[in-house]
Amino acid sequence: MTRVGRGYARFRNNDVLSDRFGLHLAPAGIRLAQPADGAFLGSSDIGDVSSRVPAIRPFVAILGDDTSDHTLVLARAAASERGREVILAAAGALACTAVDVLSDTDIAARAWARQQEKAAARH
Repeated sequence: MTRVGRGYARFRNNDVLSDRFGLHLAPAGIRLAQPADGAFLGSSDIGDVSSRVPAIRPFVAILGDDTSDHTLVLARAAASERGREVILAAAGALACTAVDVLSDTDIAARAWARQQEKAAARH
């Protein structure tokens, strides 16, 4: 077997954006945990995207930490009323975060500055 290409880059979380997202998520009673910087988040190009622009990849829990992804238990929970509440809260928080970035140049500037800091720290 021969690898073609370099694979996916590690994810670079932008804590400026992630903090904003968490602020908008908090009123729904959902606490956001920051991902470990450089975490590999499976087969996704978000790592490549996050190496070029400020990005977040929010994970919101429907069940406890002891439940694995890609299981029937999680699928049922996602289709439950709790699953719907969590996803709607996350979608609203994500939309509010986008509005913040588009309407407040300070937030956008801080997100880009943090992006550049993390890029410089990798070299």
